[in-house]
Amino acid sequence: MTAALLIFVFIFNMHLHTQNSDFALVVKLPFEFKPSENITRVEYALYGVRMTALFFWTIPFLAWVHAKGESGSAASAFPFRLLDIAPASRAGVVVQALAFLLLISAPFVSAYHFWQIIDDFATVCRPDPTAPCLGIWSRPDRPGGLWDHTYRLTDGITNNGPTYEPVVEPMLALALLAVAQVDAELLLPIAC
Repeated sequence: MTAALLIFVFIFNMHLHTQNSDFALVVKLPFEFKPSENITRVEYALYGVRMTALFFWTIPFLAWVHAKGESGSAASAFPFRLLDIAPASRAGVVVQALAFLLLISAPFVSAYHFWQIIDDFATVCRPDPTAPCLGIWSRPDRPGGLWDHTYRLTDGITNNGPTYEPVVEPMLALALLAVAQVDAELLLPIAC
């Protein structure tokens, strides 16, 4: 649950920063991700998609493993406890349903939001301004190798942005998001 809360805080903040909001949730850790005026909404969306794809699938998977092994009532299947409320009680079911919506459903909504921003506004560029910028699935130039670190995902205004692999990265992200969706769907019949 700690990992689920940390991922939720990160994704929530990335979602807000794509909207240019000044509000942010803060968690005191040895590392932090501060908003910056130098980071565009496309970059925030890319960081959000990367985090969601790489780590989020573990949350519904672990919740499903817990729910499958739970011998109590179906209401106690989602592993979230608050104030020692009995999970099978009416208040426990409400708390678990809210936790499921916030920790499982909300990241999917944000992932969709991030993909929309990337699909609508992002282009893949080379640092050389004379090279053309193309879409997120296209290589703008003949690649030097599979992981050619000269590709940048930008908002199209500048050629400067985070390193991006045009073909492999979106396919990997979509595959991992699909795994997370399947795990969440497996969890639904148990947790309801």
